[in-house]
Amino acid sequence: MSLTLATPALVTVSEQRVNSASSPLSSNIKVQVQRFWQESPCDSWFTNEPRGTAGFYRSLDEHRYKVHPRLQSAVGFEKTRGWRVLEIGCGCGSEAERFVRAGAHYTAIDLTNAAVSITRRRFQLANLEGRFVQGDAENMPFPDGSFDFVYSHGVLHHTPDTPRAIREIYRVLSPGGRAVIMLYYRQSFNYYVNLGIVRRLRAHLLRTELGIKLSRAIFGETEQDLRRHAELIRKDPGFYLEMRNMLNRNTDGPDNPLSQVFSKSSAQQMFRQFKNVKTEVMFWNPNWLPVIGKLLPHSIEDRLASRWGWHLWIFAQKRHLEFTRPREISCPEHLSANNAPVLAEALVN
Repeated sequence: MSLTLATPALVTVSEQRVNSASSPLSSNIKVQVQRFWQESPCDSWFTNEPRGTAGFYRSLDEHRYKVHPRLQSAVGFEKTRGWRVLEIGCGCGSEAERFVRAGAHYTAIDLTNAAVSITRRRFQLANLEGRFVQGDAENMPFPDGSFDFVYSHGVLHHTPDTPRAIREIYRVLSPGGRAVIMLYYRQSFNYYVNLGIVRRLRAHLLRTELGIKLSRAIFGETEQDLRRHAELIRKDPGFYLEMRNMLNRNTDGPDNPLSQVFSKSSAQQMFRQFKNVKTEVMFWNPNWLPVIGKLLPHSIEDRLASRWGWHLWIFAQKRHLEFTRPREISCPEHLSANNAPVLAEALVN
């Protein structure tokens, strides 16, 4: 028996699997997360090109690497030739294509059918090979040591049990394999100033039509999103202004059900099984400083990003066998063949 959402074609992790690993509350949140990203695949809102066309993917890539100029060098695609690469959360496939063009053997796992389908279509258009699995990062259907490199950008802060997902990454990595993960950063300007102060003040503006127009001019958001924010504020002002809801509503859209933030110390704790764990802070959004943000020189933006940026990158390596305790490399009980989930999997040739 599987969890079923509104989209008939959506095949999800088994109910038995989710309930054995999570509380009923976290399972419910995961269903909400799945539904949200099924309806709004990551980055798809940054283009007006028809979905699944060459123009759609081209315009998304142009936007993505303009906004995140350091992303490609941080990942190091050119180093992955011949590696078995797993991407957790493939979005619209921008990094997927770069891994394959660099010579990697690519696999994607995503909670939604939408991301799997969009990325598969990209591969078909470009005549690329890859494997796509719809499944849960907290309970991955891969044997121990299946991959040499695991990558995830802006995904695992949306799953209820992020530490569990990190343990799964460790399990599926081969000895000496590497992980590159990006999570939202707690000690950031966005969290403490933009979300904690500026967006709360903006919430009062959104109570009026004039305020909505001013907010659109100042913050550059769509009128549709701003009106949805206004609707949520009118419904329950106190609930909307709670910090956890400010974080959820003002990161990836007003209806985003779950976002989390992590400090460097909490990241180190989650990655304690790994060795050579390093962290780096990146990404500065000019819109966080209304009016003056877009006037700052790139050198100032880079300095702000390295100290107060929104993206916490974690670079880590799995220990080699001789340094690994047996309990860390044994196959968890929930991954036995008897209770493996039903997943959507496709091989693109």
